[in-house]
Amino acid sequence: MRRRNLDPLGAVLLALVLAAGCGGGSGGRAPTVVSGNVRSAVAAATAARGLERLWRMVRAWWSGEAVAQVPGIAVAIEGTSNSASTDERGFFRLEGNQFGPAVLHFSGSGTDARYPLTLPSGGEVDLVNVDLSGSEITVGEHRIHFEGPITGIDCRAALLQVLSGEQVAFRVRLQPATSIVDPNGASIGCADLVIGRSADVQGTVNDNGDVLAVQLRLSPDPAATAPSQTVQGTITALDCPTNLTVSSPQGNVQVNLSASTAIRDSNGASLSCGDLLVGDAVEVDGADTGFGIAASQVERLAPTPAPTPTTP
Repeated sequence: MRRRNLDPLGAVLLALVLAAGCGGGSGGRAPTVVSGNVRSAVAAATAARGLERLWRMVRAWWSGEAVAQVPGIAVAIEGTSNSASTDERGFFRLEGNQFGPAVLHFSGSGTDARYPLTLPSGGEVDLVNVDLSGSEITVGEHRIHFEGPITGIDCRAALLQVLSGEQVAFRVRLQPATSIVDPNGASIGCADLVIGRSADVQGTVNDNGDVLAVQLRLSPDPAATAPSQTVQGTITALDCPTNLTVSSPQGNVQVNLSASTAIRDSNGASLSCGDLLVGDAVEVDGADTGFGIAASQVERLAPTPAPTPTTP
């Protein structure tokens, strides 16, 4: 449960600063949707005296959650014209081109509360069971859904970075119960994920703004149509088992590894990422994803023999 109480002046200044991070044009992106329900609203003075609530909670079942009828609460993304009001059942929905850091402003029935959040580009946010008390706001559950390329993988820490709509980065934490599946729905693990591969993420947002993933589904592999590329160079950095950096005549290239990447020695023997060393000469075959090479094969090349000294 997330509780917020923002200083009104501070919230206004924050909104003015962050509004610049909200997109104005669609640029071909899907709209960002912010929806939810206001379960209760209590005026500040009433809440302070502990008197009865202005709106009597009417419980119903929606997605297995208790909700209430609090109509007429204004909900707006500060710094924009995107606004709506809760309907007769307490539900609201905003749809627009905003993304990035933002502040939701709830007002009406004696309430004036602000909720800072990060909006995914072309994704969805669902605030379940919002309780308002004067300037305070409590959200029962902050759900989020978005799609974008994976730009960072740390399987040891069960942590990913995913760029929603290729615009807004989220830290995605894999939980023991997180379902990770391929495009066909088959279960896979963190080691099968590749930087540059797009994924559909569903989860909840914690107080630090991290996404606790409920499900992560890989999108169809762009490498099937991406141009193939071969790079030769020297390994300058290793982050096994997910990636390595190769210095080539074209510059540094990030090589993204997956469980299907074949790593071989110069004699054809199979290797693992842990067998490679900084300074090894390698040849990499794979697909250019725009975030590096999704490697299908990495071959360690035989050392160049030292020249034989000539006798005078």
